[in-house]
Amino acid sequence: MLTAVFGVAVAVLVVRGVKRRTPAPELPPIVRFDPSAVVEGTGASTARVTGTRETFRLESEHQYTYSDGTAKLTGVKIHAPAREDNRTFDLTGDESKVAPNEAGITIDGRVTLKASDGLIVNMDRATYAKSDGVVRAPGVIRFTRGRVSGEGVGMVYDKNTDVLTLLEQAVVRIAPDEAGTGGVDVASGSAVLARGEKTMHFERGVKITRPGETIDAETSVAHFSDDEKRIETVELRGRARIATTGAAAGGLQSMSGNDMNLTYADDGQTLQHAQIVGSAVSTMAGQAGSAGREIKASVIDVALGSDGATPTALTGRQAVQLTFPPEAGVPGRTIAATNLDAKGEAGAGLTRATFTGSVQFRERGPKVERSATSTSLEVGLTQGMSTIEDARFTQAVRFQDGRMTAQAAAARYDPDKGTLALSGSEAGMAVPHAANEQIAVDAEKIDVTLDGPQVKAEGAVRSQLQPPKKGDAPGDAGNDVKLPSMLKQDQVVYVLADTLDYDGARSKGRYTGTARLFQGDTSIKGAAILIDDKNGDLAVSGGVTTSSVLESVDKDKKTTRTPSLASAKDLKYDDETRRLTYTGDAHLSGPDGDMTAGKIELYLKPSGNEVDRAEAYDGVTLREQGRKTVGNRLSYSASDEKYIVTGTPVSITDTCGRENVGRTLTFIKSTDLIVLDGNGEVRTQNKNGGKCP
Repeated sequence: MLTAVFGVAVAVLVVRGVKRRTPAPELPPIVRFDPSAVVEGTGASTARVTGTRETFRLESEHQYTYSDGTAKLTGVKIHAPAREDNRTFDLTGDESKVAPNEAGITIDGRVTLKASDGLIVNMDRATYAKSDGVVRAPGVIRFTRGRVSGEGVGMVYDKNTDVLTLLEQAVVRIAPDEAGTGGVDVASGSAVLARGEKTMHFERGVKITRPGETIDAETSVAHFSDDEKRIETVELRGRARIATTGAAAGGLQSMSGNDMNLTYADDGQTLQHAQIVGSAVSTMAGQAGSAGREIKASVIDVALGSDGATPTALTGRQAVQLTFPPEAGVPGRTIAATNLDAKGEAGAGLTRATFTGSVQFRERGPKVERSATSTSLEVGLTQGMSTIEDARFTQAVRFQDGRMTAQAAAARYDPDKGTLALSGSEAGMAVPHAANEQIAVDAEKIDVTLDGPQVKAEGAVRSQLQPPKKGDAPGDAGNDVKLPSMLKQDQVVYVLADTLDYDGARSKGRYTGTARLFQGDTSIKGAAILIDDKNGDLAVSGGVTTSSVLESVDKDKKTTRTPSLASAKDLKYDDETRRLTYTGDAHLSGPDGDMTAGKIELYLKPSGNEVDRAEAYDGVTLREQGRKTVGNRLSYSASDEKYIVTGTPVSITDTCGRENVGRTLTFIKSTDLIVLDGNGEVRTQNKNGGKCP
């Protein structure tokens, strides 16, 4: 009973207590910004920790999570904390969409990427994948980092390697430094800025613009210094080309080739070295108003002076060609060879160049047609590489100027003076050789003035005078040749001497120093021989001796060929009169006897090998058939075989030693009759009559 009462009492108390409790106030309804979201949050922050290190943090002003596991964030910020290299970056934007488990994040609206090394990238949209740490942007992006800025369409940024890639329409600018130098603009299909490698890669058509310089290539890689403040080298690949403006004479005007490597000075602006590989071309500026000088080769290597424009050294390898374009009064010149090595100095440009291997030299102009080949060639260049000052050919030299050819072991050519000096000896070319249609010369040394030509030869001179060429038109060089009539017109004339001075314009050659002339049976020797092979004249001086074979036709029309020897101090042949004159102790020995006189003249028939008539003067002595005739003058006519000797007096001594004296002696060979006329008295004697008592 007590128990029941107690239970009732307690129940009453509980009921009374419940009835006296104050009702709780009602909560305000939750305002939903996105009714479709299952979770909404403000000031959200998510972090990923690997071990004890935070590797990723995602912050936002508002966060919305949906039933499919995706999320939307506004006022978003992605922070990648520092790693071993102390580099961090932040990615911010107006709004972000996050894939389930944050596998991928898309950020839209005023997106900015900031890296701790100063890189800032602005874009409209970006995606970020935590799995690879890569930021991607599809639209227009703009970036800056120190002096470097740029823009493009589409971007990939790898935070792990700090590599920024511009996918399309890339433009990169490097602002000038504090001194106002070093500015560069680069446009390309795509670009890769790799800070870790300290490089910038440009692909799909590259155009680099610097003050006074434009560079083009299919791809390019720029290598920066360790402090990333200057460009050290640039690699150009595929149709590489550099063009400059305002280059001084001899300065670098352009370069092109398949590939190119450029090295810059410490200022990052001044080009110091260039290597061109594949179809390489380097052009040096000419004088004002003149075309440039072009060098081609498979490979070209150029070192430049402190001005970054004037070459101080240049090498070319394989298929080298140097071209000087024609200018007013100066012919065009080209030099081709296997290799080229050139040197110069700052301010002057290249001053010496050596070509080796299959050298070919060409010179072309309105009145010039010259060429040469050799194993090697060294040329001197005037300041500014304006022209070739001199050219030295060595080994197997072959030179041609119009119809003149020359060969030697060594040759020096002066283009301004138009002179060629031949010298040296080698296998297959014992002495220099020069020749044209008129003359060929071999000697230890030959100097040629090409205009003419004029030839001076020294040392064991051997020359060949060419006969006239049949069929040449009037005025042609071969048709102008006329050998002395005493020589055969269809045979070569050989002349040996110590020296030769030949004037091609006048077709005159002077041989000195034991000069000797040969042609068939004819020979002439003297201290000096002068030959005029245009007029057919000949002059010999200093101990002259001649040997020839003369022809004579007797009354029975029988031709007899007999040797004739002559000597004198001097000899002269005049082709117009066909007169052969021996002066000074003249001595003639022939088929009709032996004659001495102060001067002997032989007049030749047109054939040149027959005497038409002869004259002798001053102390004439004739010995024939054992007789001796002495007088002051002798005349001989071949037509009637008559000798006339005059003097005061004329004496004839027969074989018996008997002497007859008179004023005039007439000897007719055909009748063997001698007539001596003296003081009104005429004595006649048969040549073969009588016997000595």
